[in-house]
Amino acid sequence: MCGRYTLYTHEDDLASLFEVITYPLTERYNVAPTQTVPIIVQQASGERVMTPARWGLIPHWVADPKTFKANLFNARSESAAEKPSFRDAMKARRCIVPATGFYEWRKAGDSKQPYYIQRVDGRPLALAGLWAINTHGQENVISCTILTVDANHDMEVLHDRMPVILEQAAWARWEDQAERDPQRLEDLLAPAADGILSMYPVGREVGNARIDEASLVRPLA
Repeated sequence: MCGRYTLYTHEDDLASLFEVITYPLTERYNVAPTQTVPIIVQQASGERVMTPARWGLIPHWVADPKTFKANLFNARSESAAEKPSFRDAMKARRCIVPATGFYEWRKAGDSKQPYYIQRVDGRPLALAGLWAINTHGQENVISCTILTVDANHDMEVLHDRMPVILEQAAWARWEDQAERDPQRLEDLLAPAADGILSMYPVGREVGNARIDEASLVRPLA
């Protein structure tokens, strides 16, 4: 799964990498579900834009977003095309969630040890996501979820799931609004190749969503 991540790359770097129109960002070291995050979507014109979204999908058909209790911050890629909460987004509202890394917890006796995971080459991650817009409340609510897949060999020592990480060659296909058949995108929803990620243990303070400091990604001594 993916329940916490970081994004501390400057928006100018994201604009260059993703060829996207961005907006000012604050460095984040402990992004948690229900918080507002940037997502990258493709407009009908083909232009990519970055827009803020609530992390935790609220489907478009929810009658009252304020009373919706499910926290759909992850979606299993294997079943998203069939699940009522995700199937419409899988057809027409696919997005990229940029991140510099993410956290995962490994069982250590009676407790859990958090690890920080990032690309070996230092490049930002492009996480496969879905987004929705709900118009039933007083304000339109844009929200998103991150797709997950079985962990690769490197990650399975921490958890049996991991976020779907899209390589640059896949970005255009994933966001293509003309493609409305999720089955033709199944090859993109695969575990990341072994060797592209590094991981190391970090302090347990990351478990507190109110703490958002650069020290959270510092390796344990």
